[in-house]
Amino acid sequence: MLRTPNDRHKIDSILVLGTAQYDGVPSRQFAARLRHAAKLWRLHEIQQVYTVGGKLPGDRFTEAEVAREYLIKEGVDPDLIFVSAVGNDTVSSYEALDPEKLGGVLIVTDPNHSYRAVRIARRMGFDAKPSPTTYSPAKFPSIVYFLTLSHEWGGVVVQDVSRLLGERVADKVEASLRAIQGLLRPSRRARHEQLRRLKK
Repeated sequence: MLRTPNDRHKIDSILVLGTAQYDGVPSRQFAARLRHAAKLWRLHEIQQVYTVGGKLPGDRFTEAEVAREYLIKEGVDPDLIFVSAVGNDTVSSYEALDPEKLGGVLIVTDPNHSYRAVRIARRMGFDAKPSPTTYSPAKFPSIVYFLTLSHEWGGVVVQDVSRLLGERVADKVEASLRAIQGLLRPSRRARHEQLRRLKK
């Protein structure tokens, strides 16, 4: 997906989507998003930056709080960082925000996640533009790149199934896709199980 230029006359805010953190330390994937967001902010040093993401059972810190600390260390003005420490997926993170307050917003996430993240945001009323990180550790043509790509396009399929056939059918499709991903990426299986429990 293309990156939208950070035009200060059209972009009011920057939204960084959360992902894994380990006891206050962002994962490589998360740090790549945050580094990109800080770079965008430094172009004008006036835009608001929103960090989102809650925590899983057993975590001491939320993704949003970890993001805030990282951005401050990268030189972002603390008074312009707004923390929304809720949500364990893209939709629930957006639900805690007011689209009108964010205005024109750059969505910062991974390249493979960007299309789905912006698509969801626009459907939820955000004036969202893509700005995927340039620092992603999942580089083409690595195995991780294709695994994350398949995960994200699986998410697009679930969205469309939900819209066309309803949430019950979409939940079954999602469960099947997550089971397959669990076989391909065992390291993700525990997180998927925790997210499944939280949805109940």
